[in-house]
This record gives sequence, structure tokens and C-alpha cells, in this order.
Amino acid sequence: MSIRAHFVALALLAGSAIGATAQSDIPNLVGTWTGTFTGGVRKGGGDLAPADATPTFVHEGMNRVYTLKIVEQNGRGIVGSWSSVKGSEDIQGVIRLDNQTVLFVDPDSYQSARILSPSELEFCNQTTNAKDRFAFCFLLKRQ
Repeated sequence: MSIRAHFVALALLAGSAIGATAQSDIPNLVGTWTGTFTGGVRKGGGDLAPADATPTFVHEGMNRVYTLKIVEQNGRGIVGSWSSVKGSEDIQGVIRLDNQTVLFVDPDSYQSARILSPSELEFCNQTTNAKDRFAFCFLLKRQ
């Protein structure tokens, strides 16, 4: 075998090892995560909260508890629901290649999350439609 062939073989092995490591580092997010607002603004109510007629600032200390329940994960794909005392919506998402950022969609919103630790997520919601406009975040803790 030529020296060039050895280098090609080594490069292929190194590339597959890096790919395997990236797959094995995918965080497992299955479980129940709960928390309250950290900040933002909302107008309207959506399906999960009472309606605000004017833009309302939300902040830490408000007693609205939200729950993200991830019931299934297959590699980077995740499926579950998110809810408040008023209702629940199905949610699905993907863990990005950085293994720290998660993108979600539900029937009427987009969400993103940043994995802060194995037990904490910063979970943010963005909604815009004819009656609602939200941009706010929560600190969710794994239960």
C-alpha cells in the first residue's frame, strides 16, 4: 500500500471517529421540564395563557408555570408537548449540531432552547399571528 493510500485510510478513520463522537454527545432531553418566565413581552393570549389586551412585560417572579414534556427522542429529533394550567400543545424539534441549541415548532409558534446544563434549559417562544405577539423566555428545570 502506498503512503498516499495510508493517509487516505487514516483520514477516513479519523472522520468516522469524529462523526461517531458527535452522535454520542447528543444530549438526552427526554423528561419533564418546568419553570417560569425570565423576561419578555406578550400581547394576546394564545392557547396557553389568559389574554393581555396591550403589550405586557413578563418577568421572573410571575407565577405562571409552564411545562415542556419531551416524551420521545430519536437522535437529534424530539417530540412532546408544552403546557400551562390553561392548556397544552404538541411540540416537535431538533437538537442542532452544537448540541446546545434546540429548535421547536408547535401548531402556531416557534420556540428555541439553549441547553445550560443537563438539568436546565433556557426555553424561548416567538409567536406572531392576527391576535397574538409573543417574545419571551423561561428557565426550565428538569424534574
